[in-house]
Amino acid sequence: MATAGRNQRVRGASRLSTLSNDFYRDVRYAVRNLRRTPGFTAIAVFCLGLGTAVTTATFSIADSVLLRRMPVANAERLVILNRGADSRAATYPRFLEFRARSRTLAGLAAAFPMESDIDVEGQSEFVVAEVVSANYSETLGLGLVLGRWFVDDQEPVAIISYDVWQRRFNLRPDVLGTRILSQSQSYTIVGVAPREFTGVFAPLRTDIWVPIRTRPSLLALLEAPTTRINVMQFGRMQADTAPREVSAEINAIEIQLQSEQGASTAPRVPLAAELVGGIPDRSLRKQARDISALLNIAAMLMFLIACINVGNLLTTRGIRRQREVGMRLALGATRSRLLRQLLTESLVLGSASAIFGLILASGTIRLLSVSMPRLLGAFDMDLKLALDWRAFTFAVGISFVATLACGVLPALRLSSDQKMIFQRELVPGASRRLPIGLVGQVVMSLVLLLVAASFLQSILRLQGSDPGFEVDRQLFSYTFVAPQTEGRSHLYADVKERVLALPGVQTVALASTMPLMPFGAECAAVPSGSPIRITSNAVSEGYFNAMGIGLVSGRDFSNVDQSSGQTAVVLNERLARMLSPAGGTVGSVVAIGCQTAKPAMVVGVVRDSAIKALNDRSQPHAYQLLDSQALGMTVVVVKTSGNPAALVDPLRRTLLEVGQGMRVFTTQALQTHVEKRYAPDRWLVSLLIGFAILALVLAAIGLYSTIAYRVVVRTPEFGVRMALGASRRQVFRDVLAQGLAIVITAVVVAEILTQAAIGLVGWIRQGIGPVSPVIHLAV
Repeated sequence: MATAGRNQRVRGASRLSTLSNDFYRDVRYAVRNLRRTPGFTAIAVFCLGLGTAVTTATFSIADSVLLRRMPVANAERLVILNRGADSRAATYPRFLEFRARSRTLAGLAAAFPMESDIDVEGQSEFVVAEVVSANYSETLGLGLVLGRWFVDDQEPVAIISYDVWQRRFNLRPDVLGTRILSQSQSYTIVGVAPREFTGVFAPLRTDIWVPIRTRPSLLALLEAPTTRINVMQFGRMQADTAPREVSAEINAIEIQLQSEQGASTAPRVPLAAELVGGIPDRSLRKQARDISALLNIAAMLMFLIACINVGNLLTTRGIRRQREVGMRLALGATRSRLLRQLLTESLVLGSASAIFGLILASGTIRLLSVSMPRLLGAFDMDLKLALDWRAFTFAVGISFVATLACGVLPALRLSSDQKMIFQRELVPGASRRLPIGLVGQVVMSLVLLLVAASFLQSILRLQGSDPGFEVDRQLFSYTFVAPQTEGRSHLYADVKERVLALPGVQTVALASTMPLMPFGAECAAVPSGSPIRITSNAVSEGYFNAMGIGLVSGRDFSNVDQSSGQTAVVLNERLARMLSPAGGTVGSVVAIGCQTAKPAMVVGVVRDSAIKALNDRSQPHAYQLLDSQALGMTVVVVKTSGNPAALVDPLRRTLLEVGQGMRVFTTQALQTHVEKRYAPDRWLVSLLIGFAILALVLAAIGLYSTIAYRVVVRTPEFGVRMALGASRRQVFRDVLAQGLAIVITAVVVAEILTQAAIGLVGWIRQGIGPVSPVIHLAV
């Protein structure tokens, strides 16, 4: 028995050695074959490599927004509490109760991301800040590259991002202890976050973290008994605990709290603990998911076109090798041996395609990262796109799978043991049927082009729309003066006087924020009506003139409104119609506010204008009078008689010369501000058009190679026909008709599919509709 076992091992080793030697010889033979046909090899590697690069780049986007774990210790145990589609699931007081009573969580931290500012040595800029609980770092498992985290919720210290450390402090190790300003507070830098950690409000990059009790005004809102402001909550699960157990416990605690507080226990959307992956915030993740899905579908269509191309090329090449394969079969080669050799050739081709694709993917991902637009033109986005091990594995895997899938059918047909050396059915040129694969290539490329064109058309339509305010001669500057500054109420009177003295300035006004930037949420109601959710901002006298927003009825704010004690308000047309469909709202009283509504006299109605988005003028909006005693972040709005860009630097210098601790942030022409709102859509359209053009190039390669090969195959037929009297023009017309038949069929099918595709995209993304006849003709 020992001898038999030894013989079996010897035979197994011999078989393995034989297979290894066969594989080595097959690889050498495949390399020689591919080198003998450089045109075929180059086109196949180019097509598959290009498809691999594009799909890998879009996969990296999907990985970043949907799959990737947060770069913290033991990220697999980190959960976020959501309520339905809202990632700000509960109030701050309720968070404190959850943290105190939970047993399934080792820690629970609160975060409130918000737009804020940072001032370093007099240089100010807008940033995203996170106002967080002191256990934020411990709960998330976040280690700092420098310094420490704050020890309690009241310590006046801050953690800065790696980007701020690099951009503003040149990576100086002595940055710890530096004093910086953020809003009205002064902080000491005690730590620097890791480069890869961008906060919980990704893809927006957080640049500063501060304790929650160092922002008194925010804390007062969060702790108000009737507050509706919620915070994001992140928990670290105990070992051997599942998210469903956390969800059950948190919901039980909430029911218990409602019972103890005598509150209604009516059913609410239950809280759910979900593992943190990709973008934590659900609303941002949905937007990113829609864009990612669109780009990945476009990339996969392009990759499918590339695969069809390579499949056609391999089939054509197989036909030319029929005689060689037939001879080998006749000389005794087995079908399995021949099949292994042909698949090895596909494997070698896949290796070359994977290498080329990885090189292209690296550059493509870098290009996407560099071209990523700023959100709202103010805040940096950081998706951390990289050719990491996941993207590398995806690229290699999809390249090999595609190559083998393209090569299996030709290999099976070639390795069959039938007498096929001159079989007519294997010759594409012998069939007059339309090649379905080639028609599909042209269809997919046309659908991509038409969908991209619909996006481009939406942008052109948006750029040509009227936002409801003038953009040509306006500029603005965001400023901030600390509340404790003496004479603050008279400071902006000085600002207006100095700015009006600049050459070319016609009007100066103040506002709490600008159109297309975040607005405060309020409620409005007539005495006998139900509250309406609205947006609002505070403006000074002359704002409507400075912005070119026309007055429909009534009047603008005046100095009398500031001193009369009667709260004044100006409504846009949309809100005026909602509050009083019959009209005549000027002189009436409305209640403004959600928590504590205050009566206000309507002194005017102005035309609708874009508030949050350029294509949306239907937002009900109220303008309140800017309180000179409560100025904080304030926008100086300037109307000029000439080119506003020429006044950007003089305006900034003038504001800084006012002194008294005034900080100056963004200063730019309103036209620039509006143009930046197009940036994300332009980025998306550029990618879609790029994918569509690449798909069209690949389809053109496939169309040319197939028709060219058909001509070669039919050359004897053409010779016979011309010998029998056919003219050169007739033969040319015959060949051209084949190509036109493919294109015309593809256009008809593409038109039908495009209507469905654009309808689906329009459902996902507002403003997308059928393309115009002119764009149809161009495509």
